[in-house]
Amino acid sequence: MAKEFSRISKEITMAVKDGGDNPETNLRLKRAIQNAKGANMPKDNVERAIKKATGADAENWEEISYEGYGPGGIAIFVECTTNNPTRTVAN
Repeated sequence: MAKEFSRISKEITMAVKDGGDNPETNLRLKRAIQNAKGANMPKDNVERAIKKATGADAENWEEISYEGYGPGGIAIFVECTTNNPTRTVAN
């Protein structure tokens, strides 16, 4: 459950950075909050994630997509969220 809460918190943080902290105007945030409610995430955790994203000390998370080819010519497409794109490419 903690792993799911962590994922949802990151989702909320990314949504706030992308479109602001008002769920009425930020549909991505509204959907993330609905996901949090569906997972029975405490309201305090949701508010903390929003506050963390709007603060000056917020981490800079980015959504990145990678594509490549695996064995046998199979196409591979990876979407990920990272705070360090250089490290993510190396892994």
